[in-house]
Amino acid sequence: MSKTLEERLGDAKAVLESANAMLVRHPGELQTDVSDIFRKVIQFGGDIEHWQGMLHARAEALQLLIDLENDVDTNDCVTLGTRRVKFQHVRLIGVQSYMTTMWALADRITGMIGRVVCPPHAGSNPVSPAQLVSHFVQFEKAKGPAAVLSKSVRHMFGWPIAISYAIRNHVVHDGAQFDGTDFFEGSTAAAAFRVSADGWERVTRVAEDYGVNGSHHRAPDWPTSPRDDLRLLLVACEREVDDALGVLLGSACGSLLSHVGCMVGED
Repeated sequence: MSKTLEERLGDAKAVLESANAMLVRHPGELQTDVSDIFRKVIQFGGDIEHWQGMLHARAEALQLLIDLENDVDTNDCVTLGTRRVKFQHVRLIGVQSYMTTMWALADRITGMIGRVVCPPHAGSNPVSPAQLVSHFVQFEKAKGPAAVLSKSVRHMFGWPIAISYAIRNHVVHDGAQFDGTDFFEGSTAAAAFRVSADGWERVTRVAEDYGVNGSHHRAPDWPTSPRDDLRLLLVACEREVDDALGVLLGSACGSLLSHVGCMVGED
């Protein structure tokens, strides 16, 4: 069984500490500019505990959606904090919260990965750091890392990454409605989390625009009817996105440690 993303993050923190220890053992052996390059990556280790906390925040956001339609009253309202709010509004708030947290975490982790494996114009760009979709899925744009790394991620995880990202953008930026078409099948609790035919067509079209298709995944239990319950689809995407991030994180940290070791003669 693959390690969880939380475990991968813990491993990354340990590897970054080992890389820093190598630098400490060889003071003055590397040019200052070179040491600074390494330390800018190593300092991300201080953020990892917060990233692990974001995983728990994401889980709580998802929990808000579980059985939400079963809490409805005669006015089609559900509990939100100390208030009763329309089901469709809480559904939107909950999905937005979940997707925002998920992709904020993905952006932070990918930004660190990009420092190691992407070309300088992408990996070291503080204004526009590396991103999972644009640098590891749409690799033909020549922004991402070496072919082996990017192609393997694209073919193994590209579809769930693209679907999740398309849903995130549609729900967060469009409010789950565009050109008069609603993402969900209905506005009441009777529709639960069913996705409309038009909403699903829009999401898959955007995902395909990222250069992937339904064959670009390895999940044996990918939903056969993804429109039936958005929550099941989000869980499936979460698992695959987490695995992709974990693989990239492990590869990047392992490469960094190996490179530092070679540079200071500890290989």
